[in-house]
Amino acid sequence: MDLYFYFYLFKWSDLMRKCFKLNVCFNKQIQSYIYTFLFSILLTIIPFFIIKNQYFSNTLNRLIIILCSCIQIIIHFIYFLHLNSVKKHYWYLTSLLFIIIIIFIVIFGSIWIMLNLNHHIMM
Repeated sequence: MDLYFYFYLFKWSDLMRKCFKLNVCFNKQIQSYIYTFLFSILLTIIPFFIIKNQYFSNTLNRLIIILCSCIQIIIHFIYFLHLNSVKKHYWYLTSLLFIIIIIFIVIFGSIWIMLNLNHHIMM
């Protein structure tokens, strides 16, 4: 009876070890998503507080907002769209070029729209 109990316990512990390893891997992935999401929220909140409280000059405020937006876009591309796990070098270069083009369009297009709106309001 003791030998049967020992084998049963051994199989159960082996099964538990396998389940625990899966849970650890799964938790790391979820943990990565949670940290990235919280960091994105932080990068969104920082420009709001800078503008609301006017800590710095206008040009420095704009520079900080642009920097926060660039970092946030890069984080979204790497962690949420998984562009860092591409295996072939050619596809990695293509995705990197796509990221740079999207960043250029979003950031400089937004700046152009804001300056154009500012120009038309001041007239």
